[in-house]
Amino acid sequence: MKKLFIIIRDPFKIIKEKKSEFIIWFLFTIIAGQFGVLANIIVRYYTSNTDVTTSIYIESINGSFYTFSIALVASILGPIFINFLNSIRLEFRTLKTFTIIISIFYLFIAGIIYAAIQSKADDHLTNQNFKIDTTQLIIYLFAISFAAYGYCILGMENSSLNFDSLNDPLFSDQDDQNVEEIIEGAHDVNNDQNGIEL
Repeated sequence: MKKLFIIIRDPFKIIKEKKSEFIIWFLFTIIAGQFGVLANIIVRYYTSNTDVTTSIYIESINGSFYTFSIALVASILGPIFINFLNSIRLEFRTLKTFTIIISIFYLFIAGIIYAAIQSKADDHLTNQNFKIDTTQLIIYLFAISFAAYGYCILGMENSSLNFDSLNDPLFSDQDDQNVEEIIEGAHDVNNDQNGIEL
């Protein structure tokens, strides 16, 4: 259990090392990604005097936070796949693979929950039935945290920090190094032991 906590915690050290880069990422990915919701809140406030709480509730009923959560987690898949394709030396491959797997399952589950809730959504808004959609809130907060985690994993390769705590056979770049050496060695082999050209 302690190892799992370290695996989850350690990539977040990148935030401390590269604060300005993380702030830029957060502003453009998280805050700007919510611009549609923020615009709706502002427009409702100035056009129909709808208070912020009611407006957030309306966005919740519309599933805006589900939609953002799904888009946010989907957005980390591309950079991780690109990293796999373009990296000369694949570092933290196992950690990235698990991040991709969790992302895909998350998208599948969140999509099903969103579709199920939207299919039974109540179109009537009354001030008496305001209730926080805890499932949507959990999915929303998890998506923000998970996207930040994906950002940090990608930053680990170019970090000056030491990630020895991830030196586990399952989560180490030592295995990745061995695989890279084998791949490089395979390029040097031209003939097998019987002299047959490969």
